Amino acid sequence: MTQGKRSGGPKTIEGKSRSSKNATSHGLTSMVPSNSNEKALVDSYSKELIEYYKPESPLERLQIQRIATCRAKLAYLYDLEQVKLSLAAKELESQPEKILEKIPGATGMAMGMAKEFITSGEIHLPLRLDLPLLEAICKEINQMHGAIENKHQFARALPRLTKYLNSYPVVGLNNSSDWMEKLAAIGKDIKMTDEMGERHLGRLDEILRGYLRSKECESLLEKEAGKPAMDELERYQEERRIARGQKPKIVESPARVDPDAIADIDVIKEYLGEFLNLHQSYQEATELVDQYQEVKALMLRAISLPVVESDLLMRYQTTLERRLSSAIGELLALQRNLKFKE
Repeated sequence: MTQGKRSGGPKTIEGKSRSSKNATSHGLTSMVPSNSNEKALVDSYSKELIEYYKPESPLERLQIQRIATCRAKLAYLYDLEQVKLSLAAKELESQPEKILEKIPGATGMAMGMAKEFITSGEIHLPLRLDLPLLEAICKEINQMHGAIENKHQFARALPRLTKYLNSYPVVGLNNSSDWMEKLAAIGKDIKMTDEMGERHLGRLDEILRGYLRSKECESLLEKEAGKPAMDELERYQEERRIARGQKPKIVESPARVDPDAIADIDVIKEYLGEFLNLHQSYQEATELVDQYQEVKALMLRAISLPVVESDLLMRYQTTLERRLSSAIGELLALQRNLKFKE
């Protein structure tokens, strides 16, 4: 199979004009206007120069056209540099984590909270906490002293925290009696938020936690639903053992435990410490926001183009300035010669 004839390129004047611009990327090296805005600048500069120098010969008009074109190219070049710098500044402002990374100590949950404030204007504390409530709870924890051996002592020492635990719903727990279990669940949630660090998602965290808790509840309900069947199976197996003449299975009675006693006070203190850590992260986040504004201002002042782009623009600028200087010199020389001939 033979290949078709290759295209010979455009045949019309319009097609040839379009194809002549195929390799044009910015038009800085061309001596003709590359767009309508540049052409308007050339016309404006040409008019200004013609009114001042009043050219009489074609060569003078040609030099004026060259000068106007060089001036327009230089103006476009300066605008291009400013546009690139503005784009770089906007890109920096749209990525606050890049600025926060420059601040010493900006890590963990404090960095995530600071980023949330910068992007949304507020810090959303997890687990239905607000700042006044968190501060009140932390004040109680810091003032706590003496031994706490049961729930009653806990409630007397930490009334605001106890009220919060009673009002905060946790799937699978009794809202009025299981508040020590709630403390464990909430402490783990705060710790998980801290471990997420700068990936702290604010309100979205609540949605994700709610979804995970619903899955845990579904699993618990499935186990509870299957418990009667398992008990029935164990009774049947025990009856079969006795029918075969085997001794009944001895079931030890569980040890009597005070339902109000606190099993492990060290674990409870660890969960209480998570509230203090959360408050400290909040304070650090507010400090980071203040430092962020200062660092951002400095980074915007120091912003520059990549070395390759900067060098390229500098070479274009040097070339155009030389052309402009040469064209001006030639125009002045032409006008001196004309005056000398007169």
